This record gives sequence, C-alpha cells and structure tokens, in this order.
Amino acid sequence: ISYNEFCDQMLDEDFLVGMMKTKAPLNHAFDADYAERAAYRVVERQETCAVLKAIRQLGDILSKRENILLKITREFKHLTHEDFVSTAQIHQALLQTGHSMEPEDITRAVLHVMLDVDLDRIPYVELFKAVKTSFHEFPATR
Repeated sequence: ISYNEFCDQMLDEDFLVGMMKTKAPLNHAFDADYAERAAYRVVERQETCAVLKAIRQLGDILSKRENILLKITREFKHLTHEDFVSTAQIHQALLQTGHSMEPEDITRAVLHVMLDVDLDRIPYVELFKAVKTSFHEFPATR
C-alpha cells in the first residue's frame, strides 16, 4: 500500500469545496498479495541494513587506520601478481592485517560500490577508491 493510498483512506481532505464526502468503507478481506509484498519488504529491508553495515565496516577499516591501504596492498602482492583480487583474497588480506569481516559482508560491500564487477576479478585499487569516496555517505547509526 502506498503512502498516498493510506492517507486517502485514513485522513480527511485538507481543502473542501462543498459538503464533506463520506468515505468508502475499508475492505477487511485478507489479501494474499499484500502478505507476500510485506514479507518481501521485510527481507529487502534486512538486506539493505546488512549492506549498509558491511559498507560502513569496510569503510571504517580502510579510512580510520593509517597506512592500512599499504598493508592490505602488500598482502595482495603476496597473494597475487595481478591487479585483480577475489573476495576470498580480500578476506584473507583483511585477516592478515588484523581485521575480521565475514565473506558475505565483503561481497555485499564490493557489489554496493562496484555494481557490475566480477567477484573473482576485482580491481582492488578501484575498490579502495570507491570505498574511500563513499565513506562519508554512510554515517554510523546513533
């Protein structure tokens, strides 16, 4: 149900030209579509919260520690000679530098800042730039 439909059903009109109209009665019948849409929205909101938590966590790791980019880059150089890494390699590099982050959260954060990236060939310099750029877009919850 949209906000406008809700307001039309529950609230009176703000400006009337003539006599007040009587409202249509509420439909009390169970709507299976509505239950499915509501369940989908709950799952969607939970995933949105998980994505925001993941991007905040990765942003905190990369932005709040001095020289962390150099340390993670050094770990990537130990893992591969290419300019591309996988999410498993990002997870391993974070663990080697003392930061724990779930692999699913790494995937969420990477896909949030780089929409069409192949998760087995992530250009890590571009990832660092994107995470640093988006760091202040997602403030911590209070």
